[in-house]
Amino acid sequence: MKQYDFRFDTELIKSLIGKTFTKYKHADFIVTDSVTGILGFEINHQVFKLVNDYEALDYFGLDGEATILSISTSNWTEVESRFNNDIKETYINALVQKVILVNDHTFSKNYDMWETKAIVFCFKNFEICFEKQDCWFSMEIEIHKGHNSLNMIDDGKDILNDFDGNTSVTIERTIVEIVGNLK
Repeated sequence: MKQYDFRFDTELIKSLIGKTFTKYKHADFIVTDSVTGILGFEINHQVFKLVNDYEALDYFGLDGEATILSISTSNWTEVESRFNNDIKETYINALVQKVILVNDHTFSKNYDMWETKAIVFCFKNFEICFEKQDCWFSMEIEIHKGHNSLNMIDDGKDILNDFDGNTSVTIERTIVEIVGNLK
């Protein structure tokens, strides 16, 4: 059985609670509120990048690779557009109250894969959600701002269309709320 686990490190995420989310940056939007491949954000002067890029893996017998959303520490110079469009910065300057991870578990008889589909930063009066687009080969990261971000996230079931009605592939979603001690 092929097993993959691409969920975000909950200890890293928990370390962000109670800190100031200063800003995020991304390539200028072209058509929708989504960016290709990468965006960056700063929390308490530490820079992180979200990357949605191709990973060589046997994705349920399909194409041989899929995009995987990942998070890591970085610096601003590493967060550059995949194209030649302008980089935009959006200032938040708000305390992270809670972080919600949306994890999808896709499995069948021969495959077992966990991945983080979205991360939602919850502030006192609003939320920001960064979501991997609901397509196994898309590099897009969608950005949702406002309230009730979980209602804006795709249900993750579009991938089932690529299996031509094969009902042996199943997707289950887990919502993980991470809270910590606010100072």
